[in-house]
Parts: sequence; C-alpha cells; structure tokens
Amino acid sequence: MKRVAILTVAALLAWQGYGQLHAYMAASAPATLPGAVAPPPAAVAGSGDFRCDGRTHCAQMTSCAEARFFKKNCPDVDLELDKDGDPCPRRWCNAPNSP
Repeated sequence: MKRVAILTVAALLAWQGYGQLHAYMAASAPATLPGAVAPPPAAVAGSGDFRCDGRTHCAQMTSCAEARFFKKNCPDVDLELDKDGDPCPRRWCNAPNSP
C-alpha cells in the first residue's frame, strides 16, 4: 500500500512538472509546438519595425506606438485599455512623453 501511495505521488508530481514545462515552452516559442498556429509574419506597411510575434500583454511592449500596432493588427492580444481605447495606459500610452 505504501508503494502505491509513493508511486501515485510521484506520478502526480511528474504530471504537474510536465504541464509547467509545456506552458513554459508555449510561452517562449508558440509557433514551434505541434498544432500551434504561427503569428502573421509581416507588419503592416508604414508601421515601423513592429511585427505580430506572439506578444499579448502590455508588459511585453516597449512603447505606446508598439502597443497601438499590436492592438490594431495582431490577433489575441490582451492589452488593457483606457476609456478612450488607448492600450497600456498605466505602462505606456498615458505616461509622460509617450510616443
């Protein structure tokens, strides 16, 4: 009985570790997992050097202009919006000197 309990706990820990590894790999390289859909490869003309590359949150952006590009052109973004619809108001777009 003791062996069954130990094997059950070990299996549960391995299953949880695999889930965390899978989540980490999905976050770091979403297009390399089987069945994953690659983000659109090219940016819209005149948008600077911005590309839809899988980033989805304000903490992953580097400027207000980049956040606006992602909001307008990239699927499945989860950017916080202010009452005017500007993305990332606390981090980028309402900060002093935001581009």
